[in-house]
This record gives sequence, C-alpha cells and structure tokens, in this order.
Amino acid sequence: MLAVILAAGKGKRLKEITKNVPKCLIEVGGKSIIERQIEILNKNGINEIYVVVGYKANEIMNKLNGKANFILNKDYEKTDNLYSLYLAKNFVKGKEFILLNGDAVFDEEIIRQIIMKNGNRIPVDKKHYDKEELKIKGDEIAEKILPKSAAREESNGSTIGIFKFSSDGSKILFDEIEELIKKGIKNRWFEYAINRIMNKTNFYIEDISNYNWMEIDTMQDLKKAREIWK
Repeated sequence: MLAVILAAGKGKRLKEITKNVPKCLIEVGGKSIIERQIEILNKNGINEIYVVVGYKANEIMNKLNGKANFILNKDYEKTDNLYSLYLAKNFVKGKEFILLNGDAVFDEEIIRQIIMKNGNRIPVDKKHYDKEELKIKGDEIAEKILPKSAAREESNGSTIGIFKFSSDGSKILFDEIEELIKKGIKNRWFEYAINRIMNKTNFYIEDISNYNWMEIDTMQDLKKAREIWK
C-alpha cells in the first residue's frame, strides 16, 4: 500500500507561524506534523510515501530527506489540493493508497483500522461536530461529503482529512480528476472529486470517535493538539 500526503499549501490562517515554517513542519509533541504522519505510516507497513509540496518546498524536502518521495506543485498559489492530488496520478493511479492532508494529527489506531479492511474507507468521527470540518452524510456507506456549514442534523459526523482507496477506487478517482483538470477545474478540494464518484464505488465509513485527531487550521487548533499529544 502507498500513501500520498498533500502539503503544498501556505496555511494562511497560521501566518504568524507559517511565514517562517511550512504548516506540515509545525511541531506537535516534539515532532513535526508530517514526520508524525510518516512514522505512523511506516509502523503500519506503508513505506512508499509521496508528498506533494509547494510552499517552502525545499524546507520540507530537506527535513524529510530519505523518508519520502516528492512531487512539486509549482502552481500551488493558483490551485487547490485537487490539483496537488492530480500531480500524483502517475505514481498511485490504480493502486491501493491512503490520502492524507499534511495538517492532520491523529492516533495511530485510525490508520491501523482502515488498512485492516478492504475497499474504500473514510474515517469519520460520529460524535464530533465542528464548523471547521467537512461533514459526512451516511451511516455505514457514505452518501455525500457535506460542506463545513452543514447543520448537525443533516450530517452523520465529521471527516478528518484521511481517506483510503482500493485499487479500483483509485482508478475511478483519478479518471474523474483527470476529466476535471481537462475542464480547467483546479481550484477545488479533492473531496469535490470524491463526491462525484460516490455513485460509481462505495466508500465505507469507519467510526473513529474513540480516537484523538485534529486538523491544524488555527492557533486554537494547534494549542489543543499540543495539549493532547504532549
């Protein structure tokens, strides 16, 4: 199994830190976010890892030298992570892989849980509702990824920026992404493409509400994460 980590963005809401340090290299519990991710992936037998970089790319590549393969998104300022994922297609299309946002901090058990099972998997916290997170509609099988603004009663939980794709699901995903890119659609999150293929392949929901996780978007998120993972 492979992994793709999307780490090209600037982290604008953390600009007091990210003006000097790329977001994925912010430390939580004595380790950078992305080194923590890679360590967890390695512990679970995932050693072929592709990191899509953009903002302060050289700093990330120097820090992770020997720990990952790198893909450069030269247009990171004009595109969103749908395009960053598209750049990984030659390496992972048609292969089973885990997709992670480079700002996600999480317990190792979440990765262990999704790699143990076949098929496409979406870790979902069914007990958590926050206006900063994308939501999921669906109980056992995802019906739709909802916007952050979706009302609590409309959703079944929050996504955490991690997805697992089967080999079939991976091919379907990249076929869709390639079509979107051909149409000039580059300024979307990758969840936009996932929504468009949910009628072609099932995405099974994994309830991870008993585990810790955070997407680091704000200083408040960072403070909370550092309290959890000391």
